[in-house]
Amino acid sequence: MEDLVNKQSLRLHLTITFAIMAMIPILVLGTIQVLQIRNITNDYNKTQSQTTYRLADAVQTYTYYHRNAVETLATTISASGPAFRTRESMTSKLQSVKDNLPGFSSLFVTNANGVVTAHYPEQGASHLQPLFGMNMSSSDYFIKVKATEATTISSLFRGPESGNEPTIVIAAPLYTDQKQLAGIAVGVLDLQQIKLLVTKYDYGYDAYPVVLDPTGRAIYHPDREITSSLADLSTEPVVKDAQATEQGSGKYHSNISKQSELITYTTIKDLGWTVWVGRSYTSVNAALSDSMQTTLILLAFTLVITVIVGNLLAKRFNNTIHLLVGYTRKLADGVFGEPQRDMTPAWGVPYELDMLANHFFRMAEQIKENQRALIELNAQLENRVTERTQSLLRKNQELEIVNVLLTPTMPNQETNGMIDESMRQLHDLIGVEIRLRLYPYSQTSQNHEEPAAAVIPVTSGNSPLGELVVFSGGGAPIPEHDRKFLLTFSNTIAVIIQNDILVSRLRHEYASLNAVLESMSDAIVLIGIQQNVVYANRRMTEMFAIPTQELLDMTEEGLFGEISVKLSDCHEEWTHLTTKQRTQATLKIRDDNGKERFILVSAFQAAGDERIFGRGYVWRDITKEHEIDALKNDLISLASHEFKTPITSIRGGVETLLRTDAEWEESFKRELLEGIHEDIGRIQNLIDEWLDISKIDAGAMRLNRQPLRVGAVIDNAIHRLPQQADFANTEFDIRLSSDIPLIYADKLRMEQVLVNLFTNAIQYNDNKKPFLRIMAEADEAAVHIHIQDNGIGMAEEHLDHIFDRFYRVDVSSSRQTGGTGLGLAICKGIMEAHGGRVQVRSTPGTGSTFIISIPVFNAKEGEDDEEA
Repeated sequence: MEDLVNKQSLRLHLTITFAIMAMIPILVLGTIQVLQIRNITNDYNKTQSQTTYRLADAVQTYTYYHRNAVETLATTISASGPAFRTRESMTSKLQSVKDNLPGFSSLFVTNANGVVTAHYPEQGASHLQPLFGMNMSSSDYFIKVKATEATTISSLFRGPESGNEPTIVIAAPLYTDQKQLAGIAVGVLDLQQIKLLVTKYDYGYDAYPVVLDPTGRAIYHPDREITSSLADLSTEPVVKDAQATEQGSGKYHSNISKQSELITYTTIKDLGWTVWVGRSYTSVNAALSDSMQTTLILLAFTLVITVIVGNLLAKRFNNTIHLLVGYTRKLADGVFGEPQRDMTPAWGVPYELDMLANHFFRMAEQIKENQRALIELNAQLENRVTERTQSLLRKNQELEIVNVLLTPTMPNQETNGMIDESMRQLHDLIGVEIRLRLYPYSQTSQNHEEPAAAVIPVTSGNSPLGELVVFSGGGAPIPEHDRKFLLTFSNTIAVIIQNDILVSRLRHEYASLNAVLESMSDAIVLIGIQQNVVYANRRMTEMFAIPTQELLDMTEEGLFGEISVKLSDCHEEWTHLTTKQRTQATLKIRDDNGKERFILVSAFQAAGDERIFGRGYVWRDITKEHEIDALKNDLISLASHEFKTPITSIRGGVETLLRTDAEWEESFKRELLEGIHEDIGRIQNLIDEWLDISKIDAGAMRLNRQPLRVGAVIDNAIHRLPQQADFANTEFDIRLSSDIPLIYADKLRMEQVLVNLFTNAIQYNDNKKPFLRIMAEADEAAVHIHIQDNGIGMAEEHLDHIFDRFYRVDVSSSRQTGGTGLGLAICKGIMEAHGGRVQVRSTPGTGSTFIISIPVFNAKEGEDDEEA
């Protein structure tokens, strides 16, 4: 009795169950939605950080690019003589910079006293005032440049430079020939261009960017009034954090928008500028808050509805079940009669419960009927066993036919033969003619055939492959059981044909993959799980001179042993690779000819479909890359020496002149100054050579072509040679005929090529009086100038590399003569830019002959260039 009291009713159980079932999916979906929104929010925050850093890089690149332009302008003006420092000349240079860089609103130049001597644009926009003659000596940037003699980027300020609008200027020092400060070159940045740069990025909904100068003034802010008023934002919490740490993000309270914001910031260290991207913290968490609120409301509403509906349903279920309990008690007592009317379920109960009650009510009658049916079935069982035996014999024959198709294909067995054998057995079983037609087939013979009794399609998925055509004689229909077997047979045929197609496709894919591996420039070897070589491509055989069959017969240990023999020296990287401690190593191997090669080997695990097939090794010949690295090292060593020597000489001469405890004669002072001037020339020549080789590599060398006389170019080149003893003693034998046509070339560049060739011929000459013979000949396309000297000459193995960058025949000799290995490379680049070429013939101890070929001037070609 206590058990009955403690147990809850079915009605309460159902109500609670319905409520729980309704709550679970809502809670799960709500949780998933919250997590998804949180992940989206985190991803957006990461994107905001990346956008901030990308914006900082863009602003830094933009500023550096314009600073380099001002420094280049200052260097150009400083290098100009007094005759070229006129207002017109400098205005032309300022115009060139302004036309190429619209980021400058204006540019001007001052003298050492701060007075503007040139300005562009001279009139400018309506809000700008002419600056020519204005004194800028009181400006912060002029004072800073004068004090530091270095390029300065100002903070945001107002001044006449921009018509009293907020602006930033870049100022670089100008020097006289005596390296004294001669003034400054100033570029005034256009803040509208910076605004276009900053606003071209997509920062997302409710986000905005800000760029501040070192003093906390806004170079760009969405609120234009902040920039216009030169408002000081250095008190903003994010600015204070940016001064302490280079980059970061967090929640800050903005004094401007009076709200909390998620801000990502970074500092452009070299400029002292701060860049941040902010977004309202309300919008950051809006989606998450809305989602949780919606989930809670839906949960409460669903719980109320579920309790009400569940209570009503449980009540209806409970009444019907009480009726069934009463009737089952009668059945337990052996009463199988019809139920009383008051025991019939009420209207409106679920269909399943109503059916359950009706089945209970008819249970007694069904039991009696089942007893009678069992007796009848027992009598029929023997007849059905006999029929089933005959059916099994038929099925056994059908299985034998299908088994022919399903038997695994032997290497010497073809699919066509298997199908023919099964078709023969099928004909014997059914006793009618059956033909298999595979698509595509000819329709010609079909017109003369008798009518088909049945056509069974042969398909694989949705792809038709053919059909089985049954001829029973007179078009009589075939039995249903034969039709069913023919359907099974056609499906089996389709599987066999599809498998054959797949096997053919796999063979083709394997052949394609093998062709790719065999065509690779890198060597590949695959070690199986049994530690033996299972594959090696052709390049592996060529690289290590090991026949393919020998490779396939090797173990991993044997392969490593074979390669170890070819190593020039054993080192730690090879040991770590062979012991699986690392996956990459660089080896130095000596081949059978004694030539050393550098090989980069990388190990990888061959795996797929959660299976490990073995370990692979890729061997790449990096000899060329190693040679390039050696050239780079030579460049660094050469540059340090070529700069150090003249700088040391200049420093020594200057220190001597600056001594106050001694008085020097004017001739001695002049001698020191001439030496300093010569050393400065060496440094300038080295820089010019590097700039030229960079322009050649970038394809940015500009040529000012014009028709030239060969004799005039040679004479100018000879006059450009340094007036030193070796050059003064040189004898030139110039043999030019009067019918040599004009050449079409850049005058200065052609003189540069000839000066380089003359200088090399004189410097690499052991004779007291160097001799150069210059001759010229022409054909329809070009003029060929021969420059023959009586120098030391070069061996034949050097001739193929003499025009390579940084290549020197004799390093010690080159260092004594100041050679950089760039002169001939520059000559080659200049000639190729003209559409010509340079060649060399040389004999050691006799001298060398350089031949340069320059295109002949064509009047029509010159007109086309002028039009262009």
